[in-house]
Formats: sequence, structure tokens, C-alpha cells
Amino acid sequence: MWNLRILSLILSLQYLPSVADSAQQKFIRGPEDKTVILGEDVLLPCRVENKVGMLQWTRDGFGLGSDRELIGFPRYTMVGNDEEGDFSLQIINAQLNDDAEFQCQVGAAEGVKGIRSKTAIVTVTVPPEPPKILQGPFLLTTAGKSVQLTCEAYAGKPPAELSWLDGDGDVVTTNTEYETRDLNDGKRANAILTWEFTPTQKHHLKNFTCRSENPALKQPALTTIRIEVKYAPEIKLTVFSEIIVENDDVQLTCEVEANPADVTYKWYRNNEIIAGDHTTHLLLNRVSREFNMNNITCEASNSVGNTKTTKILKVLYGPQIVTFTDNVATDIGGEVCLSCDADGNPNPEIVWLHEDSSGIVGFGPQLVISNITPEKAGKYTCRITVSGFPEISTNVMVYIKGPPTVKAKPVQYGETDQKVEVECSIYSVPSPARITWTKNSQVLEIDNTHGYEIVTQPLPDGVRNLLIIHNADKSDFGTYNCSVWNDFGHDSMLISLKRQEHLPTLIVIAGVIGGIFFVVSLTVLIILCLRKKSLSKASKDFGSEKQVKPSDTVSSRGSDLEVEIRTSSLPNNNGRSWDEDIQSSNRYGPYLDYAPRNFGIINRPSYYVGETGFHSSRRPQGFSNSYIGSSHPDLLHPQRAHVSSRDRRYSPTFSSQHYITVLPGQVGFRTDALATNV
Repeated sequence: MWNLRILSLILSLQYLPSVADSAQQKFIRGPEDKTVILGEDVLLPCRVENKVGMLQWTRDGFGLGSDRELIGFPRYTMVGNDEEGDFSLQIINAQLNDDAEFQCQVGAAEGVKGIRSKTAIVTVTVPPEPPKILQGPFLLTTAGKSVQLTCEAYAGKPPAELSWLDGDGDVVTTNTEYETRDLNDGKRANAILTWEFTPTQKHHLKNFTCRSENPALKQPALTTIRIEVKYAPEIKLTVFSEIIVENDDVQLTCEVEANPADVTYKWYRNNEIIAGDHTTHLLLNRVSREFNMNNITCEASNSVGNTKTTKILKVLYGPQIVTFTDNVATDIGGEVCLSCDADGNPNPEIVWLHEDSSGIVGFGPQLVISNITPEKAGKYTCRITVSGFPEISTNVMVYIKGPPTVKAKPVQYGETDQKVEVECSIYSVPSPARITWTKNSQVLEIDNTHGYEIVTQPLPDGVRNLLIIHNADKSDFGTYNCSVWNDFGHDSMLISLKRQEHLPTLIVIAGVIGGIFFVVSLTVLIILCLRKKSLSKASKDFGSEKQVKPSDTVSSRGSDLEVEIRTSSLPNNNGRSWDEDIQSSNRYGPYLDYAPRNFGIINRPSYYVGETGFHSSRRPQGFSNSYIGSSHPDLLHPQRAHVSSRDRRYSPTFSSQHYITVLPGQVGFRTDALATNV
């Protein structure tokens, strides 16, 4: 027996070098990390060369056995064959417990070391459950109130990656919070994503989506929630016309979106409610310039709240003077500032003109005139222009202070037992300090209840002064003196008050003149008829060869018939001729009348010819004082009508302002030499 053992040992020693060389086992291919979805199959390769030891697979360090069938692990099998040295591990229907570290190991043999493959990690991914929104598929909320939406995806491995998509499909990146919670198996986890936001009208009836993603999912899982937002009205206020001109009708429309749609409306102008049962439309009839830059507001209300929107109206309108300087007076060499402020839309353009200048003398609402001279005094015109509208203007007089001037009719008339007015106009800059009436060098005692009364009416550069005589008698007629003083001097004027002839006398005179005119007309008609008859007879005689000269025929009648009608100049009450009375007046000229007229007494108003045309007035042209070269404005009418017997007439031959005066007694027909020879 020992011999057999010795023989075996010798044989072993004989073959030992070759066995040792061939027993060096090694891995031709080892396992690698694998990621699989729950339920998929897994194959971990393991091929060994010169395998002599026992081979087995371990999971998380626990041996699975050396048998290829791996009894006890029905889903595990070592596939391959020994000849090829293939001992790959196949896992069918991978489960969570397959999520582990696997290693292929070959045990040591006599004289051969054992070997181990690198550790291969098998990761089993688990798709999470479909995501769900905790608030459900529908949410009713109110604009302005904060809302929190929560989306969860359970039992995912790894945890689901969640995101919110807004109503436009864009990923929400703000005001979100993500968290995970591990389950008891230590493998899976729940994912939670919250989004906090404040809904507005734009979120109404929009779908918000929660998206879940995981490696085990072939495509993202989605779930949605529909939002209904109750919100206060959203307003769009429009004006139908972009260009509004004064007196246009303006219509405004208030377009509203609201939930709920039960809306009430109110309209305001500058925060004051516009009365009326208004809805979505407002009509403003014939808007005035007062509406320019006004705020027109539409307010819409529902159960959620109210909203206001405002439009500013821009109304175009023509110029209007806001403030302007009254007439001003200054000393020679002084300075004045004229103001003329105007309103208009667009903004007005203001220029200044002077009556003696052909060009513009200033721009803007103020004009400063320094170093005043008589040439710079007079009328200044403020001209205001707004594009698209007629221009307007106003006048301002600049006076130079000086002595007063009295202007009046030198002869005035009245009737006995009537109220008589004696008028004088006083031009004074500055205003008169004292005005005195005298008669026969005696100052009149003014008693406004008996006898005399003084009435004054203002003029731009003075006053119109009326001496009123109640129940005038013969002693009240005579010569009056109107005197005035101011700080610069004194002036006065004598006025002769004469009695007015009664109307019946005038009618008689008119009848006499009318009779004379009738007789003259009849005489001329008879002469013309006789002459025609003579000419006819002479023609007949010529035909019968009785040639007679017309002069002989006339001579045969015995004598020439000569008719001469003369109306001599009538004297006035002062005993002067009409021509003398005209030339005694400073501003009166001869009367030239070429038009046919009725003879008799004529009562008509006074007229004068000015630079600008034909005017009616009760005074001649004059100036406030010797420093001013501008004409006086028209005098104000007296408080009671006054018919002057001094009749003024207009002569078209005068180029400047003249007065022509005719006394009542001088009205009539005059021919210095009217003769007809027959």
C-alpha cells in the first residue's frame, strides 16, 4: 500500500511543473454595472480561463451557490458551459432586491489562488405612479388671492422629476418647491412639487399641467388642472374721434371683460359722477373748451370688485382773451407794460401792432414800451392767432398825461318848459380834478332835485358831462362855460344855449317853401309847352314857303319872357349869414349838396366822415390833449335822446373827418340866377 502511495507521489512530482503552469485561472470577461427597469432581464457576463477552483456568484457579498441552476434563486441562472468557461449570471424579471452589487468568484485549488471579478452594480429603476394634483382636476378661485397647487408622484426609483407648465405650455421656474420622501424599502421615494402664485384674468379657463419624468418612464407622465378665475372687470376705454374740436359730439366706449359678467357702469368727469343711466357708451354733446384736459373715467363693477380707467380729452378751440391791460397813461419818457394773455388749443401766437407802424412791434403776452414819446402813444392792437381758427384782437390805448381839453357844440338848443341838456365832453389824462359850470360868470349851484343837475358818463380818456336844466324858462337860455382842471392845466369852452323853434312854425315855413317850388315848377312847365307850340307853328310856316326865323317869331310876340327866381341867404339868429356862421366854427366846412331833396324842415342825426368810413356821432373828432395824436372813441349816448336843431350833413368830397352844419332857418332852395328866355 505504501508502495502505491510512493508511486503516486513520484508521478505527482513528475507532472507538478506543468500542472502549476496550466492552473493559473483568470477572467476573460467580467461583469459590469447595469441599469434595468423593474421587470426586465439582466445578464452579467463571467468567463474564466483555466478554471480549476469552484465558481460562484455573490449578491451584496452573499454567495448564491456553485450549481448552475442556483437552487433557491429561481430567477437566477448561470448560463454557458464549462468547456468555454462561461458562467454568466442571468436574472429574469428583475425586482427591487436585484438592485445590488454582484461579483463572480473562483475559489482556490491546491496550488492555485482564487480570483474575484470587479463588483458590478445592478440598478433597478422603478417608474413612479402617475402624478396627481391634490387640488383635483378643477379649481375655482378669485383674482388677487394667492393659490398653491401641489403635484405628487409616488414610489419612483429614483424619485420622479416633477415640473409645472403654465397655460401657455412654458415651464414655471419661480415660486416652486420640490421635495422627496423615501419609502420604507429604502429604494423608492415619493416626489412632491408645489407652485404658489396669484391668479389674474389671464389665468382664467387655462389648463395647468404637472409633468412627471423618471428613467423608468419611456415618456413623461402628465396630469392637468383647469382654473376658473373670478376677476374684477378689465376695461379698455376708447374715444371714437382722435381729433376733437370745440362743439363736436364726443362718444366714448368702455369695453369690459369680467367674471362674473354681471357688470354695472358709472362715468365720471374729473372725479365727479356724470348723471344718467349709462352703460358701455357715453355721449358728450357739443363739448366746450372747458372739457380740454378733462379726465373722463369709466368705472365697471361686479361681485369681485370695481375697476376704473381714465382718458384725457384734448379739445381744439379758437383763441380767447383771458386777461388784458386797460388803457394806460404815463408821463413823457415813462414806461408801460401792456398785457394780453390768451387761451387756445393749440397754444395761441400773440403779436402786437401799433396804429402808426406797418410792422409787428412785439411778440408774446406782454409788451414793454419804454421812453414814451408822443409817437409811441396811441392805439396798440394785440392780435391772437390759433392754427385752424379765426384770429381775434383787442385794442389798448396808451395816453400821455397832459392838460385837459373841452369839446362841445358851441351852439346847443332846448325848449322852454322842457328838460334841457347842455353837453360838453372832457378829455383828460389824468382824470379831471374839478369840473365847473358857470353862466354869465356865475358858478351854478347844482341841486339834483330842483333846477340844475349834473350827470357824468365815463369815456376812455375823460368824461362826458351833462348839465341838465329841469323845466327850463327863458332865463335859462344864454351862454354857459364848461371848465375843467387837472394836475397839468386847465381848459374851458363857451356854449350858447338857444331856444328851439316850435314845430308848427317850421311846418308853415316848409309849406311856404313847398308852394314856391310848386309855382316855379308850374311856370317852367307852361313855358316849355308854349315854346313847343311855337316851334310846331314855325315848322308849318316853313312848309308853306313862309320862312320865318325863330328869333323873329319870338320878337313878334312883343318882348322876351324872363322869369327869375331868387332866394337870398337867410340870416341866423345871431344876425350873421350862413357862410359867416360856418367859418366861425373850428371844425366845420361848407355844405355841398348835389342830390335832389325835399324842401322843408329836415330833422336828421349828425354824421361825420372818418378815416374808416361813414359814422354817426354827436360830437366832432378831437384829441384828449395836445400830446396825443390818436382820435377819441365815440362818445357814449346821453341817457335821454336829444334832437339838435343844428343839422349835420355828410359831403362825400371830404377825405378826412369833417362836420357840415346847417341851421334850421337856412334850409331851403337857392338859385342865384335861374332864368328862362322864351
